[in-house]
Amino acid sequence: MVWGGISTRLRTPLYHVVGNLTGVRYQNEILQPLVVPALQAIGPQSCDSSGLDDNAPPHRSAAVNTFIPQARVNRMLWPANSPDLNPIGHMWDELCRRVQQHHPPPANPWVNCCNGSTSRSGMEFPEHSYAT
Repeated sequence: MVWGGISTRLRTPLYHVVGNLTGVRYQNEILQPLVVPALQAIGPQSCDSSGLDDNAPPHRSAAVNTFIPQARVNRMLWPANSPDLNPIGHMWDELCRRVQQHHPPPANPWVNCCNGSTSRSGMEFPEHSYAT
């Protein structure tokens, strides 16, 4: 997994998370070395800045819940599993669209058939086929 932070003024370095990310690891490997310095780099207005996460278990652990107020970062209230409000979800959708533009689906008629398209390759298949 890769973690990264973005704002209108800066972005954090990407951090490669190896293994399971616990709340303690999230605090020690991401919040303290990446998030807090990034907020401080924004300037004096970064004190009492708002942070945003996706409500994943490591983000809501007891260790993180204790650390966040000590670091003077306010959490924005954010509905769990909210794809419309999650900017990273929109970024992944856009990335998938762009990759698909450069890598069209295979021309193999059997692959098209299995994907639910029976006429894309010009071959028509009976509506009900039976294997013998």
